[in-house]
Amino acid sequence: MTTRIVLADDQPLLLSALQTIIDAQEDFCVVATCSDGAQAVTTLHSDPTIDIVIMDIRMPVMDGIEALTQIRQVAPEARVIMLTTFNVGDYVDRALFAGAHGFLLKDAEPDELIRAIRTVARGESILSAGVTGHVLDMWRSQLNGLSPAIPAEQKQGLSLLTLREREVFQLVAQGMNNSEIASALVVSETTIKSHVSSLLAKLHCRDRVGLVVLAGRM
Repeated sequence: MTTRIVLADDQPLLLSALQTIIDAQEDFCVVATCSDGAQAVTTLHSDPTIDIVIMDIRMPVMDGIEALTQIRQVAPEARVIMLTTFNVGDYVDRALFAGAHGFLLKDAEPDELIRAIRTVARGESILSAGVTGHVLDMWRSQLNGLSPAIPAEQKQGLSLLTLREREVFQLVAQGMNNSEIASALVVSETTIKSHVSSLLAKLHCRDRVGLVVLAGRM
């Protein structure tokens, strides 16, 4: 089965290089290239069955964050990998909470790009090594600001959550059931059950209500 991919970046040379690398894989196909976020949204609106979007965070007309937000609305099953640089600042934070499935540095090796696409296509999330430190710092900062009413063991558990577990935690806190979360993240319900079980164990909660209560204290 071919994974259909859309690329969005305002640098023509980078777009061409990405397309060449991706199209060299027999099971990948770049079906469209876009020079800004607005074009990417239009492309996904016309064809919401696109599998993966690889998109720069900073682009003219419409940046990657706004494009990601709109893509999640018009093509909720599409998975989005954001292209970043080391000086991304607040952009990574915003993209993470907007629902990005992965972050990849623009200077990543071709093999890393292909691995990232395959990982995201399987329904998992991916963080480039150069971005991981920033995300962890952000998460630690949030933990330091948590209400003292949250027990120490739960604070520790929050620090141990994977990127995907944090996604599931946020959706559980919104009141979504396993089936709805599985649909939103494009994975099996069995996978979500496993993540929820892990959340309950790490966060020392007896049930989903406990997870919601914990989220409300944050």
